[in-house]
Amino acid sequence: MKFEQLYFFKEAVKYNSISIAAEKNYMSQSSVSYAIINLEKELGTELLKRTNAGVTPTQTGELVLQKTEDIFKAVDEIVEMTKEQRDAGEVKITSIPCICDWIIPKALQRLKERSADIMLSITTAESSQVAHDVSSGISEIGILINYGELERNTDLRYTPLFRDEYMLYVGKSSPYWEKDSIAYGELANAPYIAYRDEFKKYNGGLTNMIGPDRPPNIIFRTDNLDSIKSMITHNDYVAFFPRYMSENDVYVQSGLIKRLPISNKSLAFEVGYVESVKYKPNKIDRIVLNVIKETVKKIKNISQAEE
Repeated sequence: MKFEQLYFFKEAVKYNSISIAAEKNYMSQSSVSYAIINLEKELGTELLKRTNAGVTPTQTGELVLQKTEDIFKAVDEIVEMTKEQRDAGEVKITSIPCICDWIIPKALQRLKERSADIMLSITTAESSQVAHDVSSGISEIGILINYGELERNTDLRYTPLFRDEYMLYVGKSSPYWEKDSIAYGELANAPYIAYRDEFKKYNGGLTNMIGPDRPPNIIFRTDNLDSIKSMITHNDYVAFFPRYMSENDVYVQSGLIKRLPISNKSLAFEVGYVESVKYKPNKIDRIVLNVIKETVKKIKNISQAEE
């Protein structure tokens, strides 16, 4: 009996099809079928019911499948255990977008300095989706804006990292360029570029903060933050961006974009990280979390010294 025989059997049950199992694993259908047939011969029993509609496990097949899944789970645990011993592995993070420009690059540098062989796999999303990804086990760590509904999610443990506030980005073509601040009501007619579902649904971020107030005059949507900033520099478009998380923004540093505080509305918020209470973090997850916290602390100290 070989591992690959058990694996192909498990895959055939997963997809209810030998041909699809073969396709998903970049194998020929005949090779997968041959491996399963040989497994059945070795065990002296039929494991799959084969029909025109696909394959399903027999009663014995169900028992073998359960043991097979236990075997592969144990193999995965062995691999993870050995990776942990040498500070190696992959950590999946779902994060609000601005973190990727502000904290993650510096965190990666700190991991490199520690000689940790850790790969970060990062997906960007709005805060509500970040919470969902961690709660469902898609990601080990989530970095998000603390929003009202978060405290009702009993699957997550939340820890604050820092506070920030939204400011309005304007370019030199904007009639607001000479202003030092702006009232929220003045944005009624300003051409606004929205990021993803901003002001379309309550997603745990800026939309929640604006609440029932009239949303900006949205004329364009995109999921590319750099495109938003580029369009602002060339036209009279405006958009909201976080103050501290965009502190080192090249457009701001070069003077192509000016940031205006909202004078009559608080757009302050707290950013933190969430962990699942259902899925226990391993050593590698802890290393990454500690590095992120150290990075945030260092950046905060630098910012406070400059103010």
